[in-house]
Amino acid sequence: MATDTLRRLGYGWLLVQGVVAALAPKTSVRLNARLWGIAFENTGELEPRPWYVRSVRAAGVGMLAAGGVGLLLEDRAAESDAEAAGDVDGESVDPITIDPDDA
Repeated sequence: MATDTLRRLGYGWLLVQGVVAALAPKTSVRLNARLWGIAFENTGELEPRPWYVRSVRAAGVGMLAAGGVGLLLEDRAAESDAEAAGDVDGESVDPITIDPDDA
């Protein structure tokens, strides 16, 4: 389904943002300031304070965790859906039906 694909894409994008923010927080801040610069003037002259850089790094670690857990849960949900549909290891399994008249 399209929503499943978009949700996985969102989790992947969250992982990418988390990696950039966790490993290079100043680059992440500059990039965001440049993106905000579309609406504001002189954003290239802004210098982030050390506490803000640390908070961006912490947010990046949180984004990494959230994106990774989201992708893992999506994989588990897909496996559960496949088992519920009777598709085990790529083979279709016929469900057991019980006819009440035979009892």
